[in-house]
Amino acid sequence: MKNVEMLDEFYKKKNGIFKYAEVIELGLNQRSIKALENDKTIEKVAKGIYNHKDSLIYSHETAAYIHNLSDRFPRNYTVTTTTGYHLRKSSELKVYYVNNKLIDTGVIEIKDDAGNTIKVYDKEKTVCDIIKRKDRIELQIYSEVIQNYFKGKVKMRSLSKYAKELGISDKVSEIIVLMTNS
Repeated sequence: MKNVEMLDEFYKKKNGIFKYAEVIELGLNQRSIKALENDKTIEKVAKGIYNHKDSLIYSHETAAYIHNLSDRFPRNYTVTTTTGYHLRKSSELKVYYVNNKLIDTGVIEIKDDAGNTIKVYDKEKTVCDIIKRKDRIELQIYSEVIQNYFKGKVKMRSLSKYAKELGISDKVSEIIVLMTNS
């Protein structure tokens, strides 16, 4: 399909996230965009914002909710993509950016409630992301995620590995000591 090939090239230049208007400028029409949505080549993540099936990863608050580390459905979908393409602020989407080297660290694929395969960071990477971005996370969600994670099966090796890669080993060690002594 010509549209898929054109879009694949385009998405690589845009790091996977693009706006409706940009796809229209490529020469695709509303019907083509809907067909790409239906065959899961692209996904609408917010009003007028799409991502290629291989580009966005659910992270932070959204990943915490998916993994039952938080019972609060996030006000905004939180996603992570590679540094380089910046979206205008959206009331529906909170975007975190990482370099290409870290984008796939801890990514797993799971089925959402609708049966679609989505990319999300695993529990340990989610906990590390929450700790790293504590200043951008609501305190109640932060506390809930930490407490719920340490109530379950803790994978220390993965948690420590991600903490080291993200440069937050000291913070994670402090939390581990605090949670295991309480």
